[in-house]
Amino acid sequence: MRILHLDPDDVDNPLSGGGPRRNLEIYRRLSSRHEITVLTPTFPGSTPEIERDGIRYVRLGRKIGDHGSSHHITFFFALPAAVRRFQHDLLIEDFMPPTSATLNPLFTKAPVIASVQWFYARALAKQYRIPFGFFETHGLKLYKNFIVLTESMQEHIQKQRQNGKFAVIPNGVDDQLFELPATPGEYIFYLGLIDFELKGVDLLLEAYARQSPASRLPLVLAGHCHDRKRLDERIAELKLETCVRLLGKIDAQKRLTLMQNARFVCVPSRWETFCMVAAEACAAATPVIVFDIPPLNEVVPTQGCRLVPPFDVDELAAALEDLSTTPDATIIKMGEICRNFAQRYRWDIVAEAQEKFFLEVAQEATG
Repeated sequence: MRILHLDPDDVDNPLSGGGPRRNLEIYRRLSSRHEITVLTPTFPGSTPEIERDGIRYVRLGRKIGDHGSSHHITFFFALPAAVRRFQHDLLIEDFMPPTSATLNPLFTKAPVIASVQWFYARALAKQYRIPFGFFETHGLKLYKNFIVLTESMQEHIQKQRQNGKFAVIPNGVDDQLFELPATPGEYIFYLGLIDFELKGVDLLLEAYARQSPASRLPLVLAGHCHDRKRLDERIAELKLETCVRLLGKIDAQKRLTLMQNARFVCVPSRWETFCMVAAEACAAATPVIVFDIPPLNEVVPTQGCRLVPPFDVDELAAALEDLSTTPDATIIKMGEICRNFAQRYRWDIVAEAQEKFFLEVAQEATG
């Protein structure tokens, strides 16, 4: 089967997230049985094409002047012609910012599957006061088939697309995480985009400042930050300069090491479609603190982690304090519960489920 995938990101892009990693891990397991082409935006230093593990990657779009978003804007507008140009039996489209859904299903006669790894249009609409949510809502009508990462996302989309065909297939994690020795760890770890509005780093810093200084472990923040000045100013306001370490973007090996040596991971997000970091922490036998909101409360086990009332800074501070002072043996036991729960996130299992759904959709389309 010829599969054409529209991916708004690329694993080689220094600013990439978890979406392109998911696609690569799945497709490298399917490429011996299917002809797979992935269309991605260009980025500084990218080549027009590249092959990875039998997968053809073609980069579309270009940078215009000093406009940082021009790679993605020109990619977006290049897609209709590209969908017509590249022959395919199945079109997979990752929902992409800023509108999630697009008009691309109009440009193909092949069955289309929406891969919902990004569904933040309404949140962006509130942040920028632009009606992205309108396009997200009405664009869904062009899609019949959906791959979603959690049951809560299926319920959310199904309210608007009641006759849709859904497969709930979570993200996977690096197999090496399951091999890391379980340790009690020595710091609080945050990994991901360092952002206040969506990722809730402001809530984490506020809660961390409310901890007792005597029991406060170091807080390690790793990931890209769009507004470093704002972050530094907030850390200074809370008098946390000696307690918080900022590592910036880290590589895969550093990610493993930091995950293993963390006492626990904190994910203070206000909104997620899945949360790779929480799943990775569980696989690494590292407990996690999250707000008790979907889908975060699906991604982690309730026994091995701490679920905090949504956006309650006092309760978040109490959870930080609790896990910082919990006996080492209990932390390790919690980590073991997390690791057992995370077996569902092995890439082989994820890839098998996704291929099965691909074949079902393709077979239905051909009758």
